[in-house]
Amino acid sequence: MRTFDLIKASFKQPTLLLEGRNKKGFHIFLYLLLLAVILSLPVIYQATLITKTIQDDGKKIIQKLPEFSIEDNTLVTKKKNDGFIYQTNSLIFTFDPNDKRTKEEIETDAASNVLVVGLLKKEIIMILPRVGTTTDIMEDNVLTIPYSMPQANILSKNVLEQLFASNTSRSMWFSIMFFVTWFMVFFNLLMDIVILSFFANIFTKFRLIGFKYKDVFKIVVYSATLPSILTAILQFVWPSISFGSVGVALTLLIYFNALPKRIKK
Repeated sequence: MRTFDLIKASFKQPTLLLEGRNKKGFHIFLYLLLLAVILSLPVIYQATLITKTIQDDGKKIIQKLPEFSIEDNTLVTKKKNDGFIYQTNSLIFTFDPNDKRTKEEIETDAASNVLVVGLLKKEIIMILPRVGTTTDIMEDNVLTIPYSMPQANILSKNVLEQLFASNTSRSMWFSIMFFVTWFMVFFNLLMDIVILSFFANIFTKFRLIGFKYKDVFKIVVYSATLPSILTAILQFVWPSISFGSVGVALTLLIYFNALPKRIKK
């Protein structure tokens, strides 16, 4: 059965979702990527609203930034007291080359539900606003990038100035937020599906249905189609709703309705 037919089946005829167990693993992986994009849409929408603000704030931050470079995977400035905090209604930026603020303190800034960015002595920290599915993700959506990474090792004031001042900086920041959001949503969705499949597999065994765990996993992935779409739509109205609170129960319900009474091995 084609993937498009399986998508239609999730709305009209759940029993046909059983055909999803015949799909190859690569197709399942691609479909999970698609579901992650769907669940990311509300957060991406929020990103479009604040991208212009981030660009304007970035120009002001550049004016405050001292000259700095990355040496031996450490942020280095010429003076000792060059750190500062810049805060608006949509962004909290911390520049801390002297290790005066801990990672935990930076994470507490996320309680304001704004974009949090910190250039610390050993790493970069980025925390997305808590919207929808991202509220399920551990550590309040914290993304940590050590300066040992090649992309971060070239960081300097001039590099940031070019990023904020260029004509493409708005689309660049949107792209960064899109991929960071999508990656975290995909990881969270994958964990949800793995856990759901575990419990669905136990239930399937009690029903004496001869599906292997991988078969159950594939069916659960396609069963998550309607819950993912519904969750994304609801998040535009109620941003606090997440897939974890809506999608889990509905996915299991669709999966249970798709199961036959009994299938022998």
